[in-house]
Amino acid sequence: MSLVSYAVIMSLKEEEPWLTLSNQEGGPLYCGRCKIVKPERTHHCRECNQCTAKMDQGKCYTQADIAPVVIVFGREIFPEEENRSLCFLSNRINGCVDQSNYKQFFLFVFYVALYSLHVEFTLLPYLLKLITTKMPDGKLTLGFAFKIYKIYLSSIYHFWRNALLILQHQKWIPLFTGVQGLGLEGVSLHWYIVCFLGFVFGVTVSGFALTHFCFIIRNKTSIEYVANRPIFVKVNPDPSKKESTVVTLTDKKEFKDMYDIGCYRNWCSVMGTSPFLWLLPFKGSPTTILFPHNPDFIT
Repeated sequence: MSLVSYAVIMSLKEEEPWLTLSNQEGGPLYCGRCKIVKPERTHHCRECNQCTAKMDQGKCYTQADIAPVVIVFGREIFPEEENRSLCFLSNRINGCVDQSNYKQFFLFVFYVALYSLHVEFTLLPYLLKLITTKMPDGKLTLGFAFKIYKIYLSSIYHFWRNALLILQHQKWIPLFTGVQGLGLEGVSLHWYIVCFLGFVFGVTVSGFALTHFCFIIRNKTSIEYVANRPIFVKVNPDPSKKESTVVTLTDKKEFKDMYDIGCYRNWCSVMGTSPFLWLLPFKGSPTTILFPHNPDFIT
């Protein structure tokens, strides 16, 4: 049986994938910082100082003197030049957002958006009803609306003024000290603030969560979405032959479907195969460096 097993092993030939990312000459991708050959969808994070598989975004900073660089398919892109909004949350978490924690990152953003909208839609109707009942004749007049606008401007002024006083005197001061309310009994100023913050966070974070939901069902990352450099794809339709062709993609729209294997399979590749665990922050699908390709990507 040992001889038979050996004969079977020797008869099996490892076939090269018919489609793979490469450099301009058709060679494998190479990380100039790690000095190693890297698999597909692997990018170098400058802050973590290592290559990460399916990295969505890395730590970002907004200082003008710091220029974070990410290697995308063997080329450097500067996130602040491509899209500054991609990484506004990643510098608040531990390390990069990659396939090992992308599910938890998405659920974090999703639940923040959900809670913000819940606060907004719960508080706003009650607050409007309470204000309406306490207004003269129960009607919203132009003078009352202007009073609300003045309170809004006053809130901005006193917020930054009190923040500077805190830094100057090293003593805590409530940030909205000095802001006068609408003069309505039973309606606290904090209600307006919570309602305003619920609206701001609900709208902005919901858009961020929706963006990443679209990335998941299309099997795409933020870095792949913003990359606008030429991408080289090595194509070998007949693995039995050593002949291959390098196709250059200059438009990122041509690259968008390379890893799209269907909405359901794309979703399961991130969130896991069990529907009962999709909305729980447990580990999703196992990490891998082998990603299936869309067979209809190149015809």
